Amino acid sequence: MREEVPVKLSAVLRETPVKFRADLQGIHAIMAKRKKATNNPSKSLDTLSPERGRGRPSKIPVSWVIGRAGNHRTRLTQVWPKLEAPLLASRTGPDIANAFENYGQPYTSHFVPALVGDILALIRDPRFPKRREQRINFLADSLGGRPNIALRTSRDICEQERAKQRRRSPHKILHHEYYVECSCGYKGPARDNACRKCNAEIAFSLDELMGRGLL
Repeated sequence: MREEVPVKLSAVLRETPVKFRADLQGIHAIMAKRKKATNNPSKSLDTLSPERGRGRPSKIPVSWVIGRAGNHRTRLTQVWPKLEAPLLASRTGPDIANAFENYGQPYTSHFVPALVGDILALIRDPRFPKRREQRINFLADSLGGRPNIALRTSRDICEQERAKQRRRSPHKILHHEYYVECSCGYKGPARDNACRKCNAEIAFSLDELMGRGLL
């Protein structure tokens, strides 16, 4: 019985490093996998992704859609006098590409080849406008969110943003004052950041001076 204990103990000791090394290798594999996942996070809202087709569309910032639409509008406006006729006469994707190659310079690369299919679909759309400016806006607003969101969704975003701009007041606040309660007994709006009765000045905190406490 006394000899059996050391034999078993030595077997356990021999087996323990093997198991420990195996477990350690498994831990290293898990950590490496987690590190790889951390280094390759899922795409943020600012990152573009390929068209997903049906299903829930990927999200991108509204500012991105508005900005791209504005850029498209500026470029199309500059080349539209020469581009309009051959573009609207196009019947295939290569026709669209040729129209931009011949009449859309120097902005051809902004539309060809990435947006050829979308442009062909838009000029065939029954809702495609008849007037020049409206046609440019229709194309620019539709293409602003491509390829991440649908053409119609892109137009809706641009229209909603324009509606917000129209609702904003054209005026700006030139001067504002605080409502104060002074120890002299005065209660009411201040004047030049001071009490209207005794001219006691408003003592601003550091946060307010740095702009964090001001409304």
